[in-house]
Amino acid sequence: MKKGFTLIELLVVIAIIGILASVVLIGFPSATKKANDSRVISAIGQARTIMTYIGANEGDYEDFEDVSTSSEMHVIWNEINENDNGDAPGIQGGTEEQGACIYAKLNAKDDYWYCADSTGVAGTVTGSANDPADTCDGTTFVCPTLD
Repeated sequence: MKKGFTLIELLVVIAIIGILASVVLIGFPSATKKANDSRVISAIGQARTIMTYIGANEGDYEDFEDVSTSSEMHVIWNEINENDNGDAPGIQGGTEEQGACIYAKLNAKDDYWYCADSTGVAGTVTGSANDPADTCDGTTFVCPTLD
């Protein structure tokens, strides 16, 4: 008696492997987008720490928006630019009364932003009406109402 696999058994196994591979490949782009969003959120959290440091030590946030003020901020800003969805992220800083904010558009959903400001607010914002570029670019630099 010969031992081995029949042609049908081999074809069934190859078909099952193909189906599993297609399921994994379908989920891969969304996982990449979520990973990029996590990197952006982490970088904005680090920038918020620098924002707090600048506000506490200098009494205003005018140096915060100049990403060349520190090598750490330059690295963080590059991380945000490389991983956001391609729309221009923003960073604003002003007097102590104006405050500061930083935001970037995320990849996972349309019109989905992450914003952090000097008042301690940090979180996600959805909808084009809540675009942080509009609220962080006024006389006071604060994030819009978070979700």
